[in-house]
Amino acid sequence: MQAMDHPNSPLQLTKQNIKGWYFYSFSSEPFVVSAVSTYIPLLLERFARSNGVQLGNHSLPCTSESDKCVLPLFNTFYVDTASFALYTFSVSVLFQTITVVTISGIVDLWNSVKLKGLVLVMFSVIGAVTTIFISRLAESQIYALPLLYIVANSCFGVINVVGNSLLPIFVSDLVKYSDDSNQPLGGSESSIEKLSSIISGRGASLGYSSALLTQIVSMFLVHKSRTQQDIQVAVLFVGVWWLFWQLPMLWLFNDIPHADGSLSSSPVSSTSSRLARSREYYSNKKIWSLKSLGYGWKSLWSAFKHARLLKDVMIFLLGWFIISDSVTTINSTAILFAKTELEMVTLNLITISVITMVDAMIGAFVIPQFLAKRFNLLPHQILMYIILWTSFIPFYGILGFFFENIGLKHKFEMYMLAVWYGLSLGGLSAVSRSVFSLIIPKGKESTFFSMFSMTDKGSSIIGPFLIGLVTDKTHEIRYSFYLLFALLMLALPVLNSLDVGRGKREAEELASIITSRQNSPEASVPPEEHLQTD
Repeated sequence: MQAMDHPNSPLQLTKQNIKGWYFYSFSSEPFVVSAVSTYIPLLLERFARSNGVQLGNHSLPCTSESDKCVLPLFNTFYVDTASFALYTFSVSVLFQTITVVTISGIVDLWNSVKLKGLVLVMFSVIGAVTTIFISRLAESQIYALPLLYIVANSCFGVINVVGNSLLPIFVSDLVKYSDDSNQPLGGSESSIEKLSSIISGRGASLGYSSALLTQIVSMFLVHKSRTQQDIQVAVLFVGVWWLFWQLPMLWLFNDIPHADGSLSSSPVSSTSSRLARSREYYSNKKIWSLKSLGYGWKSLWSAFKHARLLKDVMIFLLGWFIISDSVTTINSTAILFAKTELEMVTLNLITISVITMVDAMIGAFVIPQFLAKRFNLLPHQILMYIILWTSFIPFYGILGFFFENIGLKHKFEMYMLAVWYGLSLGGLSAVSRSVFSLIIPKGKESTFFSMFSMTDKGSSIIGPFLIGLVTDKTHEIRYSFYLLFALLMLALPVLNSLDVGRGKREAEELASIITSRQNSPEASVPPEEHLQTD
């Protein structure tokens, strides 16, 4: 039997790792796509409305879905019921960012696929169980809901960063060991770039397929509920789904042994390596000690210093900050708009989410694998077209200020825009990770993807918060479309200046510099100083 067919051969282990990566996407994507994007914003607005008062008279409770209502927070601050959901989202992202940075440095320090798999499973279990707890809350528990959501969203942030950091490792291993097995995939930069897009696209498609299945089952569960409005039964199903489907990662993720029996990602691979000595130092302090947890922040600071030397990384992160802010906020804004302004019921909103999922799945698969090849487009060029495509959504909402019968004045318009949004969301999910993985130094994937996540989620702190302020001021959520359209237009010139080829060369040069520093025989340098230079 050839080496490539042996179950423990590097090639087979790599393929097994990729399968595990697909399970990461399949198990967790329904939380962010279904729960975060649809169910929890509706649940937050419903809890706020149940505990709210009428805008015109704070002595009267909020009794009708058509009432303009505000929620008295701590009996002191009055916020619009739609703004309550947006503010909660902003705060949850802030805590998520802090958690992500703290954990991501540890998985880089112990650069082990097996360890990353264990981290994925651990935080998936916590996030899934917390999501199940959300489904059991009573409407009077107005403060427990955002607290539990913050915990669940923080857990998702960790597994998102750790999972994304595995993509470039697996692509590199697949190319390397396929070549070693005389099955060349082509080790050129263009083939690696295409392979990264394909695997990322498949992962995104599986994630959206998973979200689609949960949405369909959720529609049935909500329809069978007593009120046909029970969103919490859908949240319960998402939590159970997340808990069950992440279990295969325990067996699928494994480190790849070298010919001499050592592991490719062994924590201490060379005693002459400065980074290895730092790992040995921190392993003596225990992996979850305060010292080890602080490594993430020091690594992030080091990554930002390195990123300043990578022009295209900085360009991409700036562009992604703007894009992520607007695209993420479009979804939550549209859902709240449909509920508060168009008075769409829960089943209508879940149907919109299903339409979005179907088209996101199509977009994640078709855009990188067919349209890009058909028109010979590079990933960063695809991003430009996706932004232009997405900008039509807030533009169409703005038209409602000037026309009586178009511009999100009718329910059927939400269904049409769900198709439009889904295609752009799927393509963006697949292509963005692929582009970023091509321009970062090897060996620093978790740390740089924590920067990616910080940029992604950090922007999500600002966007919903600003729209919450606009809604509180005007009590008219439609004004948020002006802000969203302006942000998307601002991202175009930024991404237009991105040069992926130049970014790859700069990342390779920086990786070489980092490696040479790590391997320099400076045994007398304390581990704390290693971190500053590494």
